Amino acid sequence: MNKDIITTRSDKSQIFDYNNPLFYCFRDRHFIRPGITTYIPEHWHEDIEYFYVLDGCIEFMVNGKQIHLDKGEGICVNSKRIHSNWSNKGSYCEFLCLVIHPSYMCASNYIEQRYVAPILAAGCNDYILLKQDNWTKKIIDELLNLFDENKDPKTLELEIIEASFKCLRLMHEHIDFSTAKQAVPIHASTFKSMMSFIQDHYMDKISLEDIAFSGNVGKTLCAKIFKRYVAKTPGDYLISYRITKSMELLTGSDLSVTDIAFQTGFTSGSHYTKTFREMVGCTPTEYRNTNPGIGAYAQHYEHAV
Repeated sequence: MNKDIITTRSDKSQIFDYNNPLFYCFRDRHFIRPGITTYIPEHWHEDIEYFYVLDGCIEFMVNGKQIHLDKGEGICVNSKRIHSNWSNKGSYCEFLCLVIHPSYMCASNYIEQRYVAPILAAGCNDYILLKQDNWTKKIIDELLNLFDENKDPKTLELEIIEASFKCLRLMHEHIDFSTAKQAVPIHASTFKSMMSFIQDHYMDKISLEDIAFSGNVGKTLCAKIFKRYVAKTPGDYLISYRITKSMELLTGSDLSVTDIAFQTGFTSGSHYTKTFREMVGCTPTEYRNTNPGIGAYAQHYEHAV
């Protein structure tokens, strides 16, 4: 049975496939092999996401800002920010990912309002870069500690919550949230509506007019909004998403390449194969033969944003 990449709530925020359904945290160590382009499409969720590169490099996009991460660097993505990540052709990446729901830091109404709400506010930092040469190294150390193979599983959840509070304290010690304000993203909800429309209808024949109509904007503004958030045209985003969905089917079903092409909105198998090779760096058949599964990090994303 095929497992989609992203599942969502009714508001289209992502639902994580947490390691333990009773504990809202996702923890994974994963690698992307060279020669294949891997793309986790735009999504957003209530959780705070910590990501650290152990080796190689990867690209992130957060609310329209592209960030390149090399070995020894990381990022903390704030709650409800639109983000994606991808590897470039030929690049390798091994990384750690920890995602935790901010409710675990809300020990009381006072703590929530005094320490948590200012960080999660729409006008606050979309992300924090994690580096080895400044105070954020302490966040990296907390993350590395949580992935220690000798960690006692009996108390792991408590250690994750403890580390989250330590990171929260570090942020308040080094960032003045009364002045660290940025412009609230314009047209964020409109983009989410158009993105959701594409992810709900990618298998159908849809036009620029259809996409713009789903966001209640004109075609020109539609194109500008996509450029702002994903640095792509609406059409390019649609094709990228179709390729991503086809990769799920290649690794999670026994459908033929031609059937997958039609199920993901392509008009022919040859056009699909040509597009796939241009974007991924190999043919669909080659990708299927060398990728028996898409791994825990990709699999926890299901359906669209």
